Amino acid sequence: MAEVNKDIQTQIISLVSDFVSRDVLPVVKDLEDKDVYPEDLIDQMADLGLFGITIPKEYGGMGLDHITFAMIFEELSKGWMSLTGPIGTHHVMASIISNFGTSNQKDRWLPKMASGEIRGGLGLTEPSGGSDIQAIQTKAIKNGQYYEITGSKMFITNGDHGHAFAVLAKTDENSMPPYKGMSCFIVSKKTPGFSVGKKLDKLGYKGVSTCELIFQRAKVSETELVGEVEGKGFSQVLS
Repeated sequence: MAEVNKDIQTQIISLVSDFVSRDVLPVVKDLEDKDVYPEDLIDQMADLGLFGITIPKEYGGMGLDHITFAMIFEELSKGWMSLTGPIGTHHVMASIISNFGTSNQKDRWLPKMASGEIRGGLGLTEPSGGSDIQAIQTKAIKNGQYYEITGSKMFITNGDHGHAFAVLAKTDENSMPPYKGMSCFIVSKKTPGFSVGKKLDKLGYKGVSTCELIFQRAKVSETELVGEVEGKGFSQVLS
């Protein structure tokens, strides 16, 4: 990912700054107090291309570097930090697909993620292990051309309003060390057996849905295994 030209970088940050001043600051107190998901603001962010910040240009994204990405987050946070949530884990999922996905996975997912038509998230944290990724219990059992995923994820940003998630699960429960038996799957919210639990209350970070994801033998095609290779999920989600 090449460093962005400084003039282009300045123009992009200026656009985001104008958006924050014009559209965010006048409504942020009301949205924060009411803990309301900012649907209109998120749609405007999609129109600005902010769901495709680091997604390669060949898939409809902006193809920007991570320095510019961080500067955009900083500018959004000046208005309301909660606006970074819906695009944060979205870009982690996009990065996983971009760096490790098959050509078919990139073609199917990245253009719609870049436009904001599909809004993604990351399914790692679990009730029993918190953020200790090696302690996850969610498992994916191969059954013909599908995997059946069983388990749950907790405190997932975009859980309520996201459309798809990069989900880490065990495909080899006996692997030692455990991380070598973990695989990453792209799971659409339309997947049978996949549901979203209750929205979790928080002391801060209002307006962003944080939920439990529940998998009850959720049937996921083998074509949604990232890279179509088992045992690489741990390194994929941490890269």
